[in-house]
Amino acid sequence: MASNTAICLWETNRIASGFALLDQLLKDYPISFVKHYRICPGKAFFILIADTDVVQQIEQILRDTKQIQYKTITGVHPDVLSVFQQKQKIPTVSHLGIYECSTTVAVFHLANHLAWHHQVHLLSLQIGIGLCGKSILTIAGSYSDLKTIEIELSKRYPKDIVSFANISEPSTELLTLL
Repeated sequence: MASNTAICLWETNRIASGFALLDQLLKDYPISFVKHYRICPGKAFFILIADTDVVQQIEQILRDTKQIQYKTITGVHPDVLSVFQQKQKIPTVSHLGIYECSTTVAVFHLANHLAWHHQVHLLSLQIGIGLCGKSILTIAGSYSDLKTIEIELSKRYPKDIVSFANISEPSTELLTLL
């Protein structure tokens, strides 16, 4: 029986060690997708996609590796990778949510959670744009959804969200900048 696809995300402040680990994983496991990014001076971010059972095995290795911050996500919402690869456009945005996360790993987790549990449109997922690898997620949703998310953030992501803003009737110019 084939397992579902999962995603493994990890950041390291030891870039050379990160590539050595990536090489080991590519040799030892059937990984279907790999991307890496330098997200700020001295930090790298890696994305691996594989069957859930493979990602769970990789998670055991990462758990024992120092200098690695990681998270695995099973049941990745299709919009998450789509918005990561290309900014999404929707005809009108009445309410905009902007979420600044402390890490790239955290922004992917937040995007996946919001896509599955709230009636929102993921607009953009920008990684490594601030100091120390901060990342930004922008979404469009109703005012009530954005307020519900605002209340939920402090409980669900107390250390991962650096700041956020809900903007009603964002200007066209702002939307083009995001």
